[in-house]
Amino acid sequence: MQNTKSRHVPDSHLGIFSVGVQRTNNGLTLTGYVDTASAKADALASARAAGFTVADRIAVLPEVNLAATPWGLVCLSVANGREQPQNMAEMGTQVLMGYPVRVWKRSKIWYLVQTADRYVCWMEKGSFQLCTAADVEAWNKSSLFIVTAFENCVREQPQADAQPVTAVVMGGLIKRTGEDGEWFKVELPDHRAGYLPKKSAEDYAAWRQSRHATPENIERTARRFLGRPYLWGANSPKGFDCSGFNKLVFFLNGIELHRNASHQAKQGADIPLDAKLSRLRKGDLLFFGFRASHGRPERITHTGIYLGEKLFIHASERVRINSLDPTSPLRDELRIRTLMYARRILPEQ
Repeated sequence: MQNTKSRHVPDSHLGIFSVGVQRTNNGLTLTGYVDTASAKADALASARAAGFTVADRIAVLPEVNLAATPWGLVCLSVANGREQPQNMAEMGTQVLMGYPVRVWKRSKIWYLVQTADRYVCWMEKGSFQLCTAADVEAWNKSSLFIVTAFENCVREQPQADAQPVTAVVMGGLIKRTGEDGEWFKVELPDHRAGYLPKKSAEDYAAWRQSRHATPENIERTARRFLGRPYLWGANSPKGFDCSGFNKLVFFLNGIELHRNASHQAKQGADIPLDAKLSRLRKGDLLFFGFRASHGRPERITHTGIYLGEKLFIHASERVRINSLDPTSPLRDELRIRTLMYARRILPEQ
């Protein structure tokens, strides 16, 4: 069964294949759920090819009770995606307000979802609004604004001391429905409404057109987050893990990165490393970890953004700048020892 899973879902963060085997007097019963009919067919075929009589209890997602609304729009400033359906579970990723998720399965107050960058995780009820594909399309075609302030509040009235409706953070999307003086009237994906200061948001379509992913802009954006705390699984201005930091910095410059460091390490072009790091350019991504040895597979454990002159910026305890120069007072000895790869994401100038 593991071989079948590897063919269909080589990375469990990027697809769904949860199949169990129960032995019975008459053979085997396959249970669980998958995200494609072909994965189910292959799982049954592999068991039958081994000579077993097989009973089928594999569900192809989405669940029937989600057939009418198999999508969601995030309605919190930052929605947490966890590896298991419980609050104590490891956080794997986050999704900002106004972005869609594919909804596959429900377990009590938790939903198994897949984000726009294909990351599979569990989100709690109330963190997104269930909807149809047509609803998502209508939302995307509406007059959307992107939040450009680090953080602010949508308020019930166009007054600074009015009661908050929700927090919003940089990168989140909200619908503009009007204006009142220095305030935009806005609507959230779950139809709550309120007012946001005009200085905190920009027209999303115009904002996207204005993005220029140059090395200088990448550095400028990255430095804005200096001192922000490290948080495992996070990728919002409130806190980052290492790949989440890369992801937000590049997104704010118009480039979409994958979620995890191991996934980002497959994007762009490989840049050979030499002792002087002479081929690296500002804006290249650096990847750190351990090469395969003694039967253990290669592991990428960290990533950051190269700034030139052997300096790099990354989220480690906090967003900070360190050096790959062993003689520098900013040296990071662990990263010097474990530097493995560099990838060029930015277009050639």
